[in-house]
Amino acid sequence: MIYLIEDSELKIARILVFLKEKGIPENCICVYKSFNSGLKQIVKSPPKLILLDMTIPSFEKNNGGREGRMRPIGGYDLMQSLQLKKISSKVVILTQLEFFGEGSEKISFQEIRKRCSDNFPEIFLECIYYSPTENTWQQLLSKYISDFQC
Repeated sequence: MIYLIEDSELKIARILVFLKEKGIPENCICVYKSFNSGLKQIVKSPPKLILLDMTIPSFEKNNGGREGRMRPIGGYDLMQSLQLKKISSKVVILTQLEFFGEGSEKISFQEIRKRCSDNFPEIFLECIYYSPTENTWQQLLSKYISDFQC
């Protein structure tokens, strides 16, 4: 299984089209739109691969309700949870932001990549910059799904 943890409908749609073009069957992909829904399902049934946005809401939006606070480095926080729970699913971060957080907490794309690599060497595969207008992310992501078996 591949879990996609992402809250942007447009980004979800583009990633799903890409995965389908690469031969990944729809029934091998599950989408979760928040930190909590993704983590809950990972703990229940760990996937082989997680495609994870870095900035995600705590909770999913329900029937027009609020979606909880945004977690500027929610993807990093989720990997910390996986490590603590000894879950070995592989993770590819797919983000369209160049900076995360604000003020003294603000960190760059390169810095978050290094932190993930240093702190989660067993599960972190890569941090890929997603652009809705370019296809470089697809080329980079291809190498992580090329041998994927559902």
